[in-house]
Amino acid sequence: MTNLLSLWKEHPAFLRETIFLSLISLAFAAGFLFFLFRRKMKLAQIYFLSMMILGSLYSFVLMPLSAPDEVLHYVSAYALSSEMLGQGGKLYDKDGNLRIRKEDEEIDDWTGDGKPEEATVFGMHIDRKQVEERQKASFFAKEKGYGFTLQKPVKTTPLAYFFPALGFSFARILYGSRFTLLYFGRFFNLLFFSILGSLAIEKIPMGKEILFSISLFPMTLELISSLSYDAYILALSFLLLSLVFQYQFREEKLGLKEILWICLIAIALSPCKMVYSLLFLLCVMVSFKRFSSPWLYFIGIFAIGLSIVLPLLLVNLDAFSRYVRPQEDTVNLSNIVGQDGGMETYNRREILAQPDVYLKILRNTFFIKGKEYWYTLIGRPLGQFDNRLSFPLPLVVLFSICPFLAGIFGEREEMRGKKLHILQRIILFLIPLGLIVLILSSMLFAYTPKRTDYVLGVQGRYFLPVLPLFILCFMPSKRVGKQGERIVSFVLFFQILANLSFLLYTYISLFLH
Repeated sequence: MTNLLSLWKEHPAFLRETIFLSLISLAFAAGFLFFLFRRKMKLAQIYFLSMMILGSLYSFVLMPLSAPDEVLHYVSAYALSSEMLGQGGKLYDKDGNLRIRKEDEEIDDWTGDGKPEEATVFGMHIDRKQVEERQKASFFAKEKGYGFTLQKPVKTTPLAYFFPALGFSFARILYGSRFTLLYFGRFFNLLFFSILGSLAIEKIPMGKEILFSISLFPMTLELISSLSYDAYILALSFLLLSLVFQYQFREEKLGLKEILWICLIAIALSPCKMVYSLLFLLCVMVSFKRFSSPWLYFIGIFAIGLSIVLPLLLVNLDAFSRYVRPQEDTVNLSNIVGQDGGMETYNRREILAQPDVYLKILRNTFFIKGKEYWYTLIGRPLGQFDNRLSFPLPLVVLFSICPFLAGIFGEREEMRGKKLHILQRIILFLIPLGLIVLILSSMLFAYTPKRTDYVLGVQGRYFLPVLPLFILCFMPSKRVGKQGERIVSFVLFFQILANLSFLLYTYISLFLH
């Protein structure tokens, strides 16, 4: 306590920010409690405000580029921003390095680390010096001219970075500083998720509170408040689930407009990460009887399939062809942290010819890494596996239960007496199972060195898009009533309070050390 008081005296900006965080947290908690229990607003509206406020607080406490792989997403959004501003003709130098403003060179080559021979990414490992640098930063840029970054962009659909790039573009038009640039990009990414997430909660007839509860995981909040394309993936996967449930359980018949919406989501989502194309098997849940014409059902299957395959091939043709048809003499290499060179990974032809070895590796992976997947799904640890940003273990356990409680006691009024049939529940169970196996298999062949008997490179956050499906397959279809709604309100309020307390504690502890 003495250390904290002396810090406040020495660093008045730290005191102001601590008071600001505390007041915002108290006001938000009080407002959330009032609107949720009195239901003066729709749940979707409360969700939008909650995501925007909590996401902004996470973005403030967890510095830009502290999220997993965020520096790569920053470069990808920057490249798209340059094209938006009409600078596409002079985007890269002869070595393929991206052209950036001189002001922004400090982002991925921070000189404050005292190591001129290393290119330190600002914010990747948060410390007091970086927090103080942000506190002193101005809104407008101080340096003019251009430089280059050695970081390479992610090869994926440019749609995944449209909103962060839009934020970057506004900041660059305003001649904003590097902090203005990064926070504008983060804000627009958060806005995109919050709009689509609230739309998903508005549309889905059951499971609204499940989506809300999962969105309150610290890992989810970190991702949606960063520049990561995981915010894009999560938003679209939530919306897809919502529309499929609405189409199956609403009274009106389905037509071309409904097919078009699913096709648009397929065009946007499938090329971003190929494995998440499996989510579109959800469409099998919608009965052909729900369509105004039986022919529309088959037209829909063909149109959605085409909307998945064509963008996927257009964006990922090289990677897809290597994955589907590996050559006999192909040697995949994986760059493992701590290794100077690449290491040979498992070959698909060899491993699939020995299914017993493949199954053994999958089994070992769950035994060895299962607890890590669980922890990192919730948010222990956050950042670049930074143990200072670890959500407390008791809260990890409680947060794991929260979505199930939200599902059991949540609202189902829009189901109108309808229920999930056993076949639909099986589909909801098999899609997450299939996607987990697909993710593990892809990382086995792309990232795991030979003679390693479990899969490397997988984190629990990869499973967030399918977690609502897994929970929904076990949920009752009958409505619990007003008592259940109050229980759900307490669950969500508890998650809000836990997040606010964690953020305040994390901010103070980062500054203390």
